[in-house]
Amino acid sequence: MRALVVALVLIAASVRAGNTPAGWKVFRSEQLGWQLSYPPEMELKVYLGGQSGELRDATNGAAIAALEVWPPDLCPRESPGTTAEAIGMERVATVTQADGDDGSSSCGAPRILRRFRSDGDVALYEVRLRCTSERIMGHKTVRRREGEKGPTFFADVSQSWRRRVLTIDPVGVDPRMAPGSRPPDVAAIRSVIATLVTFPVRDPGVVCIEDLRTGAVAGTRAVAPALSPRARSLAGDE
Repeated sequence: MRALVVALVLIAASVRAGNTPAGWKVFRSEQLGWQLSYPPEMELKVYLGGQSGELRDATNGAAIAALEVWPPDLCPRESPGTTAEAIGMERVATVTQADGDDGSSSCGAPRILRRFRSDGDVALYEVRLRCTSERIMGHKTVRRREGEKGPTFFADVSQSWRRRVLTIDPVGVDPRMAPGSRPPDVAAIRSVIATLVTFPVRDPGVVCIEDLRTGAVAGTRAVAPALSPRARSLAGDE
């Protein structure tokens, strides 16, 4: 474990210097248009063509960070003016909601610690959130501060036809989930994030339910005039 930490520190320093070490592995999502490199001391398990994944220690399989592309689908359509930053800030807070029989907890009021860019000029965000809980004790609701979650990260992996983010959530940064656990090697995670690049992929041309309504706009294209009488009839039944 000590050797792994030393190796990752050296790797992080090398990446910051702009020299990606030889021998790094590469994952490329042809479906979603993002690519990430990571050192041989890590492994990346990906699912659904890159919609989600897990970065793990290759020596013992221990989880290092969870990855997720959000939103994964094209429907419903995003509102005009939606930004990747707004999507990312909402998502990092939403995923912290935890409910139980005796109460709930969540982390909110996310604040950006810093904005930076990957070596591939992808916008990156480092975020911290405040966590609180509510517990029902007898006839009372007890509210308590649970500390701060962070740092956690997200990146702008938008396409011209869809705003999206890739969240990179290190394991061990949520005080509610891992109290007293060893903190993650954030420098090593940053070195992996720094390799992120994006590339254009074709718009799959998905038709959403709202696209079938008269006067609807799909992305920036009004599609209602092209509908057949049968499609217009179905839309009117919605």
